[in-house]
Amino acid sequence: ARRQIAKPTTVVEPFALRTEILAECKKRAPKPPEPEKRQPRICHFTSVYPELATESRPTVASTLRSSLTKQRLQKEKENEEKEREKDLVNKMRQLELKKEMTSKLDTNTPVNSDELQQKLEQQKRLELEYKEQLANIQARVSERPFLFEKQGLQGPGLDERIVRGVLERAGISEDVIAEILGQDMV
Repeated sequence: ARRQIAKPTTVVEPFALRTEILAECKKRAPKPPEPEKRQPRICHFTSVYPELATESRPTVASTLRSSLTKQRLQKEKENEEKEREKDLVNKMRQLELKKEMTSKLDTNTPVNSDELQQKLEQQKRLELEYKEQLANIQARVSERPFLFEKQGLQGPGLDERIVRGVLERAGISEDVIAEILGQDMV
């Protein structure tokens, strides 16, 4: 059998963070110098021959690049102006619609208290008329007989005729049934 070798357990010990030290180092570090204005490029051999020192000339590629950049910037400005104009037109439309809607709403709502009182009274009258109509309809419906009562009032219905026909075929008279039930069926 093999013996397993026990590994020593690791112990976690506290440690100090170095963030305070780093912050102090940043404070003590010298600030980088501000970049100076660039002067036009001068050829490297001008230090040897100062009389030949001239400014560099733009190349065809640089002129094309600068003209394309100017065109792009001009188009962006035009697009921004168009967007502003569209926004302005939309805002004006919204204001007009808002004014129109408020004017329409104002025409439907009463301005003074007399008109408001008249509208309230008219609504109450309409509500009372509606309730009266419902009560009339309910009274008419309640006065009507139910369907089975209606059939009973019309005389012997289809069901009674069928029952009588079956009883006659069986040879049973109505008197026998009346005696059994204790009533008169006729």
